Amino acid sequence: MVSFGQYNFLKIVRKTGRGTFLAGGQLGELFLPKGQTPDFCEAGDKIEVFVYRNSDDEAVATTKKPRAAVGEIACLQVVSCNDVGAFLDWGLPKDLFAPFGQQSTPMKTGERHIVAIYTDNTGRIAASSKLNRFVKAETHGVKTGQKVKVIVGDKTDIGYKMIVNSKFWGVLHKSDVIQPLKYGNALTAYVKNVRPDGRLDMTLTEMGGEKRDGSLQATIIKLLQDNDGFYPINDKTAPDVIYQKFAVSKKVFKAAIGKLYKNRKITFDGNGIRLAK
Repeated sequence: MVSFGQYNFLKIVRKTGRGTFLAGGQLGELFLPKGQTPDFCEAGDKIEVFVYRNSDDEAVATTKKPRAAVGEIACLQVVSCNDVGAFLDWGLPKDLFAPFGQQSTPMKTGERHIVAIYTDNTGRIAASSKLNRFVKAETHGVKTGQKVKVIVGDKTDIGYKMIVNSKFWGVLHKSDVIQPLKYGNALTAYVKNVRPDGRLDMTLTEMGGEKRDGSLQATIIKLLQDNDGFYPINDKTAPDVIYQKFAVSKKVFKAAIGKLYKNRKITFDGNGIRLAK
């Protein structure tokens, strides 16, 4: 059975000069333009395609990848609006419709909004910025230290709201913000803590304790060796500069150079650190 708004592996029925026809099950044959058919594919092969409805409400297949599929969440730009809703650019020829009733705040052309992609009761693929319908506060099956995909949500008094794996709400506290963040940014993050109520605290640095710390120390030593024993970075360096160089928080970096100094492997020299003689 073919799933709308999802990726499907469909069999090639035949190839023509115009393009390829795929076995679409209950939908009949789906047409894929010639330019989107991989050259090495022949009749009988299966290829991965995304299935949706075009502007004429016909079921079509494409090898182009939208910015999100049904069941996922993405930050999309509004390209136009009318009396019944807004249309968002999701990377396919037909823009994604966000009904006015599914907008948490009225959308305006040019704005970017975080939306959930869903199928309405008519089978139409649509978008909703009423995220609490789709994102749950309490998690299931998520563990401390787990690597996840997040989207940066609204800034709050305690930090940033995070949408975790398109399913759960998480919080990135101010003390764990180690780089500039923008609404809608898609990032890799880690679960710092699963609270007793099932809510998530997030971090942008990999959990790993001694293993991570040892790896960072080795990276710092290698950096010094590659730069004649000196590099202009230390415990006074701005957090975003440290993150850009090492992808860790300033707190983690300070702990690593503190251990290197204690073990007499580096010294502090002006605005930087130097390999100990």
